[in-house]
Amino acid sequence: MSTTDAPGTDGTGTDTEEHPEAPAPAAPGPAGRPAWATLRQLLRPRLTRAQLLTALLCALLGFAVVAQLRQTRDDGLSTLRQSELVGILDQTTRQGDDLQREIAELEATRQELVSGTDSRQAALDAATRSAAVQGILTGRLPAEGPGIVLTLTEPDGAITYLSLLNVLETLRNAGAEAIQLNDVRLTGTTYFAPGAGGVEVDGTVLHAPYRWVAIGNPDVMASALDIVGGALAAVRNDGGHGLVSTGATVEVTATKETPTPRYATPQPAPSS
Repeated sequence: MSTTDAPGTDGTGTDTEEHPEAPAPAAPGPAGRPAWATLRQLLRPRLTRAQLLTALLCALLGFAVVAQLRQTRDDGLSTLRQSELVGILDQTTRQGDDLQREIAELEATRQELVSGTDSRQAALDAATRSAAVQGILTGRLPAEGPGIVLTLTEPDGAITYLSLLNVLETLRNAGAEAIQLNDVRLTGTTYFAPGAGGVEVDGTVLHAPYRWVAIGNPDVMASALDIVGGALAAVRNDGGHGLVSTGATVEVTATKETPTPRYATPQPAPSS
């Protein structure tokens, strides 16, 4: 007669105990290493020969760029002659003195407006002076004063409009207050463009010789024009010649009408 083993007994009828299963060992990786060791090895950064060469070239390129920038900055003034350095220093000093005088004048005007016995008359005088200055700057009024006359000729070539624009920017940077080119008054809205046989300036085609009249400090403007690589150097590169003469009094006679605004309208005067 067959018997059935009771729960908890083996075939011999002896009691057996149930034991929890032991954790399975980590799956071996390549060459018998654990998986986590293999993963760590794969994630470890590796420096190849190509990466090392690229990093070295980038470092050399960065060093070369920095060295070139420092050399360019250091050579900006080191290549100039002593007389040119003296001219630049003198120009800077004169501009500083002009700014100091302007500050003093503005301070004096402010004191008159604030504490003057006749503040209304002081305000009227200040407004009159401001209107005269604005009229000269905008080209509505003629002007006279110390300045230079620059004559440009082109016997061996054609002076380009870019060279004339360079002359204008140089004069402005040197403190010119009023500028005239031939019969055209130059203002903040002036433009230059190629013209038929010459240069177009504000819609008028001008031809050589180009006669510039500029009011300002004569010595500063003359030095600025003749600096190495400056405006007159560009004219000579075009095959032209330049002659600068200074004077205690020069006249800017050309004027320019103020254009009618297209989008803005003047504010009406207050009714009295």
